[in-house]
Amino acid sequence: MSSGPEEEPTETALVEVFPGTALVFGRAPEGFDLIPFRLVSPEDQVAIGAAIAETSAILNVGGQLASGLAQSQGLVRLAPQTLQALKAGATPIQSGGYNIGVLAGQNGKFVTQVRWLPAGDGVQALGALANLGPTVAMIAIQVQLNEISGLVRQNLALTETVLKTVRNEQWAELSGLEQAVTKALNEANAVGHVTPLLWENIAGYEAALREQRDLFRRNVETHSDELAKRQDHKERRQYIEKNGEAIVLDLYSLVLAHKSWFEYQALRAGRARLSASADPSEEKLLRTIIDNARDEYDQVVEELTTVLDTLNRELWILAELPGKRTLPFTGARRSAQEVSRMAEQMLTAVERLSDSVRRQPPTLEHPSTAYVDEGERLDQDLRILRWHLDPDEYLDAIATASQLGVGSALAARSVARRLGSNRVLIAVTQRRVLTADLSEFRDHGDVERSVPNDEIRYVRFRDNDPDGQAEVDLITKDDNLTWRFAKGSASATAVRGLGALLADRMDIPQVERDAMRAALPSRAPVREALTE
Repeated sequence: MSSGPEEEPTETALVEVFPGTALVFGRAPEGFDLIPFRLVSPEDQVAIGAAIAETSAILNVGGQLASGLAQSQGLVRLAPQTLQALKAGATPIQSGGYNIGVLAGQNGKFVTQVRWLPAGDGVQALGALANLGPTVAMIAIQVQLNEISGLVRQNLALTETVLKTVRNEQWAELSGLEQAVTKALNEANAVGHVTPLLWENIAGYEAALREQRDLFRRNVETHSDELAKRQDHKERRQYIEKNGEAIVLDLYSLVLAHKSWFEYQALRAGRARLSASADPSEEKLLRTIIDNARDEYDQVVEELTTVLDTLNRELWILAELPGKRTLPFTGARRSAQEVSRMAEQMLTAVERLSDSVRRQPPTLEHPSTAYVDEGERLDQDLRILRWHLDPDEYLDAIATASQLGVGSALAARSVARRLGSNRVLIAVTQRRVLTADLSEFRDHGDVERSVPNDEIRYVRFRDNDPDGQAEVDLITKDDNLTWRFAKGSASATAVRGLGALLADRMDIPQVERDAMRAALPSRAPVREALTE
């Protein structure tokens, strides 16, 4: 890193225009995908560079505007960790209202020295951009337009083939609209404007595009509502097994319809841009089009993400189960893993639109506290269990035991002697305790119960059984659970560790203490009753 901007002039300048999104001037940084301008005319690009150069020295080298930095090349997305690295690297050196730093590529290597004008520091430069009004409005839609334009090309060949086979007529209408809008967008990019003739060719498409998008949006909302109603994993899986084909096809159709509708709005915005500088009403229309399009964009992406996340999770649990698992799909039975890959492909595509998509979680490591029979099954159990944990949740302990019942320990043991106990899987994370019938978990991936830490009231560990079998009572806000471990478990470090982990979470909330204390009888009436 140089000690000043004049000693080693940089070839790249970044101006952050929105959180995590920066204009690129000069050489495009290595390791980043450059988002080229679409529907931003060459004249507007020159105006952007001029506005920034007037209010900041970031584009100047040796007191003069560097020809290589005169015009923006496009945009890049900066991940939070990249911004942090820039801030850390740029702290020691500041000049002319901008920072000097080293930009780390997507592989984590330092690849490009840059001049960087953060949004928070470049008030004057950003103010100058704001004065450009319509130009900045077009920049605002640029990143989303780039993402959604490439969406359908990403890893969706299998889904598209299925869609064409199953819904030929409906696919033909939707596909025809999508192709017409994409063709118009490509033509507009080629000439730099949305010309009157180009706009005339597609001006009447909005109603049909909205009808298609609203149709599939309602279908996806129905799937989302139906899955949300089913809190039990088994019920969700049954719905997916019955409706999996319709879910995947409706999701893909919504992706395609949404892409076409959004690109149409971008073309509307490009058409309004031609008159926006001279006509205030056209500028207001431009801003309204873009604001509404971005709001609806976010809503649709959220709906896609919600259904895809549930679908992907349940299908992968099914695919992880031992034995050959199949689903009825497109008139035949496909393996659960094949259908899971289809959902994963769609998730990969939708991930380009949203930061909230849940990717396939990493395999859980063996926790240090583990007491399980059939140890050879532990890896399989962990592959299924990972799908039941939240992204930031980690596993503290795992065990198998006999659950003697729900209720008092004495009653539970009595019932267990008469009816026999069932084997359970116990998983303890930093925030809750999960229990599952062992056979149901291994056959179907079902988790029966989740007890948050704040519902644990008391834990009792017993090790006085003649056979050396340890027992743990977990008293919760609503239930009493009793688990009995294998012979000799009373001296097992892992079982004692499990009991200690649970006991560490015992707590009676103050509100419950206060409620009980409020029911205490006063002392005077008690004494009077005793003297009578």
